[in-house]
Amino acid sequence: MLLPGPVLHISVAGPLEGLTEDGIHLARSLSTPEAAACKAQLRQLVNNAGATNETEVEMLSWPENGQVRWFEATVIPAENGEAFVIARDSTLEVNMRLALVDSRQRFKDLVEISSDFAWETDVEGSFSFVSRTGALGHSVEALIGTTARNLLYYPDAIPDHFAFEARNAVDGMELWLKSADGDPVCVLASAKPTLSRSGECMGVRGICRDITAERLRENDLARLKVREQVVAYIVDAVRNEARPMDMLRTAVDSICGAMTDTACAVYQRENFDGLNMVAHEGVLPESGELLEAIERVCTDFATHEQIIGDRSIFMLATHYRNDMNGAILLSRNSNADWGLHEQSLLDAVAGQLGIALRQIADQRELERLSRTDALTGLLNRRAFMEELERALQRSRRNGFQGAIFFVDLNNFKAVNDTHGHDVGDGVLSRLSEILRNAARSYDFVARLGGDEFALWFENIDKQTARRRATEILRSCRHLEEFSGSPAKKLGLSIGIAMDQPNSVETSDGLLKRADAAMYRAKHSRKRNVSMARAKDRSNLQKSS
Repeated sequence: MLLPGPVLHISVAGPLEGLTEDGIHLARSLSTPEAAACKAQLRQLVNNAGATNETEVEMLSWPENGQVRWFEATVIPAENGEAFVIARDSTLEVNMRLALVDSRQRFKDLVEISSDFAWETDVEGSFSFVSRTGALGHSVEALIGTTARNLLYYPDAIPDHFAFEARNAVDGMELWLKSADGDPVCVLASAKPTLSRSGECMGVRGICRDITAERLRENDLARLKVREQVVAYIVDAVRNEARPMDMLRTAVDSICGAMTDTACAVYQRENFDGLNMVAHEGVLPESGELLEAIERVCTDFATHEQIIGDRSIFMLATHYRNDMNGAILLSRNSNADWGLHEQSLLDAVAGQLGIALRQIADQRELERLSRTDALTGLLNRRAFMEELERALQRSRRNGFQGAIFFVDLNNFKAVNDTHGHDVGDGVLSRLSEILRNAARSYDFVARLGGDEFALWFENIDKQTARRRATEILRSCRHLEEFSGSPAKKLGLSIGIAMDQPNSVETSDGLLKRADAAMYRAKHSRKRNVSMARAKDRSNLQKSS
């Protein structure tokens, strides 16, 4: 027979008979025990063909040498229940088909494992396919036919070579997309355009993997690193800055630099009667309402949030040994929320700022003590001369007159000798209070030593100076009750030296003129106030 492939003859009860050389080999293979099921299936086909008198075609298989062998059997019925079988070996074809199916399944499994969703877009950038699980909570039905740009969380910031519309291969493009709930999701997209046979772009196919958790974790680590750097910087500043105020400014600048669009301010409590801003950077709400908010909530160790106008405030009190001594606050646009990053940063720096604020308070107290008289609280001689130097420059620059009063107690030694030094100290304290009340807010008073005092009056003429001195004498009349004896009444002598805007006299020279005038008043029996003789400009220049 000239038919290609194996040809068999099957009788009703007889064995399989190969009619061609390939048929003989096939009959021999089907006679093995492994092929018993296949041989039975073949005889069933013969019976079916004999019953219907029609040709039967079936794909049959059996194991052979550890592999599966396939062939397509065409059964042609003959007389007396016999039949002819024309077989075509399909092993290679079937195995290739199964391998292709397995490969496609393997590819599908790998795509699903390596990505959150696979997709295809058409040439317009609209979805034509999305993997069966959908994407970012969106169903397949909701996405098919819609443009991929609708998924962008920031639609106004379309990246170059947008993966869903790519005309060249894209590998690992980071995109922020919008989930079905409207939340931002960061994905890593890889894509490749699909081309027609003529090379025209027909669309894009690709995969996306959700990396939101990774990015958030990286951001948290970055914030933590920044916070650690800021805290370390502030701690180092506390240790190394010679002036605590410089440390506060450094801290505020560092905090603002660590957070975008955020203002920062540090407040110090002054003698437990109010808060005073000592350092700030950036835009803050109106100060009055802000201070009220800080005073109201910064009384514990917890952070507090509040909206003032269009700004959101985040604040925390600072403490030194459990005593509240100030506050630190952050301010930003009210649409921005505060999170654990800001809270942990405030918690980390509040302790160091509390120490710095205490250092500032201690430093100010030391400066105050070094500039003031211990008994009266007035300026001492050194501080008075420093202030006088600045006052003279300011007064002469502005064209104002000024006056120095040199005040001395008469017969004060008799008070100490008769009543004791405690009474004498009391007299000095009462006099200092009278002089302090006589001065205006921009004037200043000093105890130069012993029973000698000095006052500077700014922007005052000679007539007003005399009247002011008379008022001081009148206020001190009650001090006579502390006199040592009727013969040595306690009184006051005042010398006044006027300063003119065109004067070049030194502060020391001006004080000496007032001192000399005071001694003239002390030795005069008719008056307790003496005005110093004026010096002309030429004499001053000669003496200098």
